Amino acid sequence: MSPPVENSKIGSITVLPESPEGWTLDLATGDVLAIGRKPGAGDKRRLVLPFPEVSGQHAEIRCHDDGWKLVDNGSTNGTSLNGARLTPGREYVLHSGDKVKIAQYEILVAPPFNASRDGDEDRDEQDKTQFRIHLINATILVGDIVGFTGLMETYAAEPEKVMRAQKNIFDALNEEIHKHYGQLEKIAGDAIMAYWSGDDSKEGAALQAYQACLTALSMRQVTQRLSKEPNFWPFKGHPLVVDIALATGPVAAGTLGAAGGGQAITGDTANIVFRLEKLITEEHAGEIWVDGVTYELARERFKFKYVNQFSVKGRQKPVDVHELVS
Repeated sequence: MSPPVENSKIGSITVLPESPEGWTLDLATGDVLAIGRKPGAGDKRRLVLPFPEVSGQHAEIRCHDDGWKLVDNGSTNGTSLNGARLTPGREYVLHSGDKVKIAQYEILVAPPFNASRDGDEDRDEQDKTQFRIHLINATILVGDIVGFTGLMETYAAEPEKVMRAQKNIFDALNEEIHKHYGQLEKIAGDAIMAYWSGDDSKEGAALQAYQACLTALSMRQVTQRLSKEPNFWPFKGHPLVVDIALATGPVAAGTLGAAGGGQAITGDTANIVFRLEKLITEEHAGEIWVDGVTYELARERFKFKYVNQFSVKGRQKPVDVHELVS
């Protein structure tokens, strides 16, 4: 740890601020906080984030007397500040309330004072206009509320009632995603999409598939519970059922600066998971279907049942599909 600076001011960071498992770390002027899976020793403070997507020497927070600065050390999967992916090696000024995202970890920043934002103008303009894209390995989850279109038609005179229930359900499902270290990609109409990404090792891929499968099972439990609570789902005759599909593979992840918010993902794996979800018929409503890659990565930790081989539009080879049972 760096020796305290005379008249140094104390600030703090909070890791996972919205989780009961979160914790707070105080930092003083002169400190350098090394963040990573295996951050270096020496005079630096250390914050260990033991997740495969986090690089060994991922990033640093430098507590200067004129303000706090964040630097990505050329990490594999990147660091984001308020939704914008950082340029490696460049210092970014931190302000109170800023949110740093490293893999599944969110870090809320509270410096002892707010530095001037004047020097951030160039950075803001760059972040708003620069499109960044990189390849990651991910397990993608897509959930879809069964019969939602018909529900909207039935309650056409009360659209706010349907939209309120939809928001309540997706808020609850997103909480499960966050709890299991997933990243929400988007909510579109009656569908929710999230993903887990890790390193290129077999262990990293297995861990992300495990977290995604665990989340899918938790989402099903939450859905079943909420369907019995009229305050959440006040539609008699329209049971609350969510079809869920999972697929694992390489995707392209891109962020359109600060204006684009979080990462958007695209590619063959995203195509497969959406096609897979659409294959779930009425007789299989509420089931969780996974592709062959996810099955191979998670089969030793969960119970699966083989469904069938399906031809998926855009792919030459059929896809083996398994149901995640428990």
